Amino acid sequence: TMLAAGCVTTQASKNVEPPANATSTRSDDAPPPKAKKDDAAKRNPKPGTEIAFGKMKEADADSEAIKTNPEAQARLRDEARQAYQHAVKLDPNNVDAQRCLARLYVKMGDFARAQDIYKKAMAKNPRDASLWYDLGLCHNRRKDFRESVRCFAKAIELDPENRDYLKKLGFTLAWVGQIDQGLTYLTRAQGAAQAHLNIAYVLDQKDQRELAKQHCQLALRENSQLQEARELLASLEGPAASTGPRGMLLSPVSLD
Repeated sequence: TMLAAGCVTTQASKNVEPPANATSTRSDDAPPPKAKKDDAAKRNPKPGTEIAFGKMKEADADSEAIKTNPEAQARLRDEARQAYQHAVKLDPNNVDAQRCLARLYVKMGDFARAQDIYKKAMAKNPRDASLWYDLGLCHNRRKDFRESVRCFAKAIELDPENRDYLKKLGFTLAWVGQIDQGLTYLTRAQGAAQAHLNIAYVLDQKDQRELAKQHCQLALRENSQLQEARELLASLEGPAASTGPRGMLLSPVSLD
């Protein structure tokens, strides 16, 4: 009798239906897998990531190996442009992204787009000295020295001790013939001896040999051990070179 009862009980338990609200364990009812963090990062990159990628591509484009391949250089710069533009799209107020994009446009010779970006950035950041400085560099590349002087002067007004700003304004003023004013800013940035030497370099590039010699002599008066001034003075006192000025190439466009 006990055996029979056990069989009936077992059979009954097999025939019992699971409750309607029971949790299903079938694979087709399982919730979708969560997105991986890496996938989410790819879909929503941060502006800083895009800027870093753009800088990497821009550095590749400027490398010695790529300079001889204009097509590859243009492709890499275009990839950098797209990365900077994406960063600006992600954060329209990101000054670093705006500066990188504008600088790249200057490098590519697209000055109108560069100036437009600088002006938009400066409308929200009028006291950002670096934006004024970069806009001055843009004007220098266009050889619009009057505007570049104005921009560099504004950058110095906002950041009076920045040596790069002082040097660039000094060289630009010297290049356009305002020697005394240029010397003032170069002296603030570099000291009197180096300032006179750099004025001499500028004058040499403009083929003003006599004035260049005078500034070499003034540089040596300030620092008699300044070897570069001795070498430049010796070359200036020698026969005029048929290939043009000697010394380092200095101009507002080329000098960093």
